[in-house]
Amino acid sequence: MKPNLFLIAAPRAGSTQLSQWLASHADIGLPKIKEPNHFSAHEFDPDYVARSHLNDVDPARFIARGQPIAMQFAVFREPAHYAALFAPLTQRYRLDASTSYLACPQAPALIRTACPDAKLIILTRDPLQRALSHYHLARRTGRTRASLASELRAEQEETLPLAGRYLLRPSRQAEAVARYQQTFHENRICLLRFEDMIAAPQKALTHIARWLDIDPTGFDLTQTARNASAAPRLPALNAALHRCGLKTALRAALPRSVKHHLKPLWFGASLPKVPASEVAALREALQ
Repeated sequence: MKPNLFLIAAPRAGSTQLSQWLASHADIGLPKIKEPNHFSAHEFDPDYVARSHLNDVDPARFIARGQPIAMQFAVFREPAHYAALFAPLTQRYRLDASTSYLACPQAPALIRTACPDAKLIILTRDPLQRALSHYHLARRTGRTRASLASELRAEQEETLPLAGRYLLRPSRQAEAVARYQQTFHENRICLLRFEDMIAAPQKALTHIARWLDIDPTGFDLTQTARNASAAPRLPALNAALHRCGLKTALRAALPRSVKHHLKPLWFGASLPKVPASEVAALREALQ
């Protein structure tokens, strides 16, 4: 069974929330791994993935007796593993919500070749706000403790691998959307803005439902998937645990109830204040 519905969005553009709303509908199935990144897997160097703990389990091991292990992100390089991920889904629409497909130049053609009948929901967000949100997430998770200026300079020098460029590349959404519009017929694309979705979620979902020809009343808007916005209380320790992979291992091993009680203890500090001059430099780089 192949996916036939794709949510094409940059990270921090609301794809996690929208995918949860979509998956609440009886006609839409979301695999237990939201982002398999199959059609952009060539951009994820295995060494970088291992160092970043983005995918600390071999995708082949995600499929155990037909039941995928629930994870947010993985890199599914093999077509057979990707197909197995979607095999349990019996809904009319089967959703792949990988956030790497928007920026990847090869993804549109690869998706069309593998899934010629697919429909695409393309979700965009104000480029500057998206990039700032991603920077705050990187600080919160321990991915970086560097200033925004340092992170921006590293991307502009193009010394980082593609998968590590999270400020500028995913924010250049206009050219990315154009690639999909050149590859797929317009009736297979539904365009949506993050700002509009947050302001009027029912209106956005009704629009999607009519486009998919499904019941617009079938969504459960109580399903929320908000990413925490607070910073860790011990940022140095948080970064160290992220670098060594222990944080990823604990997140996978601890029961959800335990993690629910630990979050208020681990997070709670205010997010770092980004100097206005650094925000201005980022804005200029995105022009």
